[in-house]
Amino acid sequence: MAFNNWDKLRKAQRDYPKPNKIAEVFVRKALKKSPKNPFLLAWEANLSLHLNHDAETAIRQVQQAWEQPGSNDVRLLSYLYEVLAEATRKSHRVLEISSVGDANSKKWQSAAKTLTRKQDREDFWSALGKVASRERCWEDFRLAVVQYNKEIKEGTTSPSAKKQAHYTQIIALQQAASQQSRIEGGEQKCKIYADLARGLLKQAYQAPQVNPLAFKDIRDLRFMGEVHCKQNRCNELVELWDHPPDDLQPLMATHQDDLWRMKIKLAHEESNWKLVERLCLAYIELAISKLVQDPQSKSFWELCAWKFDTWILLLRALAENHDAVEGRHILSGIRDRAFGEQFPTQDRSLMLAYMWLCGMSNNPMLEHLKIYWEQHSNRIVCFPDIKPFVKVMRVEEYSELLDFVREKSAMDYAPKTQDLHIIEQNTLKMFYYTHCSITHPPPVGLIHWRQGNMEIVFRRAVTSPWSTESNSSIGFIAIYCLLQLHRDAMCNKEPQHPLQTTRNSRLLLQAAMLARHLVACHKEKQDRTLSLLAARLHLNLGLGKCAFQLYRFTKSKEMLLYNLSVYVLSRISLAHPFGADGRGGFSAEEELENVIDSMNRMENKVQDTMIPDLQSITWDKTIGLLRLKEKFRTSLSKLTCITERRRVARLKGESVDNLPVLDWTNYRSVNDDIDRNVFPHYDQDAKGPLSYVMPNRLPNASWMLSNHNNIEACTRVLCKETQRLDYIRATDGVVGSNEFDTPAESRAKIMWALINDIVKIMTWEKDYLDTLTRPIKKLPQELHAMRVAMEKLRMPGSTTLKLEDEPAMFHENMLISCYTKFEVLRALNKMIEHMREKVINPKSTHFMKATLPKNWVPEVETEMKICYEAIRDLARSYIFLIKEKGEAAIKAQIRWGITGQVLRNMLTDADVALYAREYVDSALQAWEGVLKVKLK
Repeated sequence: MAFNNWDKLRKAQRDYPKPNKIAEVFVRKALKKSPKNPFLLAWEANLSLHLNHDAETAIRQVQQAWEQPGSNDVRLLSYLYEVLAEATRKSHRVLEISSVGDANSKKWQSAAKTLTRKQDREDFWSALGKVASRERCWEDFRLAVVQYNKEIKEGTTSPSAKKQAHYTQIIALQQAASQQSRIEGGEQKCKIYADLARGLLKQAYQAPQVNPLAFKDIRDLRFMGEVHCKQNRCNELVELWDHPPDDLQPLMATHQDDLWRMKIKLAHEESNWKLVERLCLAYIELAISKLVQDPQSKSFWELCAWKFDTWILLLRALAENHDAVEGRHILSGIRDRAFGEQFPTQDRSLMLAYMWLCGMSNNPMLEHLKIYWEQHSNRIVCFPDIKPFVKVMRVEEYSELLDFVREKSAMDYAPKTQDLHIIEQNTLKMFYYTHCSITHPPPVGLIHWRQGNMEIVFRRAVTSPWSTESNSSIGFIAIYCLLQLHRDAMCNKEPQHPLQTTRNSRLLLQAAMLARHLVACHKEKQDRTLSLLAARLHLNLGLGKCAFQLYRFTKSKEMLLYNLSVYVLSRISLAHPFGADGRGGFSAEEELENVIDSMNRMENKVQDTMIPDLQSITWDKTIGLLRLKEKFRTSLSKLTCITERRRVARLKGESVDNLPVLDWTNYRSVNDDIDRNVFPHYDQDAKGPLSYVMPNRLPNASWMLSNHNNIEACTRVLCKETQRLDYIRATDGVVGSNEFDTPAESRAKIMWALINDIVKIMTWEKDYLDTLTRPIKKLPQELHAMRVAMEKLRMPGSTTLKLEDEPAMFHENMLISCYTKFEVLRALNKMIEHMREKVINPKSTHFMKATLPKNWVPEVETEMKICYEAIRDLARSYIFLIKEKGEAAIKAQIRWGITGQVLRNMLTDADVALYAREYVDSALQAWEGVLKVKLK
């Protein structure tokens, strides 16, 4: 095939969609026939970058392609631009660049001169603007806009096109200024571009209405506000808006309320707390004055009902700007002017505002809270409304309020059944908050007192007539009680099991089955949060197949997928890398790739919406869309899924050539997009229920970076994916601690540190004798200890324990313990292969050859194989035990204790038998996955 145009190149690339060795061979053969073909040279440059990770060669190949005839095709130039931008970033080891260089600009300008039609030149510069914005090269984007606007001005242009061009130029200047502020030495350019952007905005703001550039609607004002906020110029913005030109006064009067709220919001985003205080006070005083002038005015009520964030921001600003005494004095004055001496009854919004003013003024709150509860306990928002005040009450007030709530709940004073349901939810939330929720597990002496309280709340929740209602918090409270009891048992009662769990997880089993049953009771499966909670609890038990059947009920929109996916996908490589077969099965790879592809797709959608071309930029939405695109690009969820996908492939012995590569750039400016408040929060601990819902904590950026340095960088060298050890330097990010590790991961890190020490010496070939002595001595010892631990954990064929006391047969931590060791053993095997090739080889001159003990490699290899078989034998012992006793033990443990007897009110024997069979099947598939891991 003659690759003499763009369409033919794209057709060939569809046949070879991944940058792999097969594609590289194909391109080299084609280049032998056509060595000066710019399309093939462009493809070769892309392969050099993504396959060989050779940025310098890729840059030279791009420059070579420019020099060939036929290289003026705008699609080819855009493709070359993308390759050059990424290669330049990698070559300079920076996260962003403002331009790909003067040579590229000259090439585009030269190509533009060959176009004779004005429309073609407009489209040409629009293409540069589009690709430059995609690559975040805002200096090149500005150049494209300047050239495009020149073409626009040369012909007859409509008023709307003139305005579009003017506002697009403002965007270009603002983005260039913002980028220059992050680039070393860019301060002067930043100031110039920022001043120019504000100048063009002011020109349009002050223009008469006959001028095509003049502000016409609220979109223009919103855009002006966003630009000033990005430049930390909110004071200047407020000054301009407070003194508008005559032509704009009708527009600003129409949108007066919107502008007030916009000013407060922008000042908050700028963290200009003095301005926030001034604006909030002025806005509140305006509403109070309207109320004084006209008692029928709704302005103050609307401020309390729909714009409550104004009050919250005022409280925050007062805390930032004043001491406590001054702040209380200001709030007392507002309360007296707005409410007088009477507590406003009936209306929730006014009552809530009054309580906040009283509470922050240090006034007694007990009687106010009683009245509020009596009036509004039939509203679902009642508990979150009063929770901040309950949190700071004295113990005696606390007890009196609880007695009042208990008394009211016994009266059934609500006229409607639905009201009774909501009152019961709020009552249970109060009891749970006060009796069950504490920030830390209690000392041993208080265990029984706390356990009794939780059992009372649990019994009331399970026996409630609304316990199985859809979207009811009662079911969550029952589950939370069991999880709290489980955590107390783990922390205080039983010694830690060497497999990182305890001798029994029956309370967790009860919580999981209760959640499973509540999901089954909801015919429409509309409670996505409950489905997610149930999925997470089954993952805690190591029941991956059951978990993913429940996870499918979450039915999250694509835009929200990244918020929730990590709750089931973090550490999936260490618990269920092989997924599950059969009906209701799942594939770990497919689940991970679905999230990665969805986030890439959403990033591209945002880009296409933001800048489809320079003719139709949605300039008033561009800044917000840029923020959204950046969130997708730097997403912690996506980083987690990519890491997990690579670990799954390696554990399965598959190639990672076609998977995204992780390097230091992925760990800079990571956006933590995980919604950590997804589960209902009735706890005293500000972090909510996550500590007991998901004890194996969600990853954060520091933990991901630590994982890269400990495992990913070393593994890439051992698997011959690269020859370079790409550790992340201290200046590139903050190295994480062990805080987010599971016990098994913490233990595995010891072995990874030893492997890394040896790999560094082998790869760098520097004489670090002092460094080498320790890992050579320590590694066999750690490996032996690992093997002995696994052998001790092998379950006997049968136990003499009662069924309800049988040890945990399945748990996520047990699986993680096995797979973390498999990762270490597979890396160790690769390390031995490297040592034989580079050190032990008879022709080798490596300095390690003289210092390595003679039988060290064979002895380590033998111990490694024994350890591998010990893990497999452990898995087989649990498989046998589950087949023999699993179903009977599950049934017995579900009925264990007071909580198990209470669950009879909801879970019939038939229900338990059905779920027990599901759990046995899921547990067997999880353990059988362990047997699928190969050592080589």
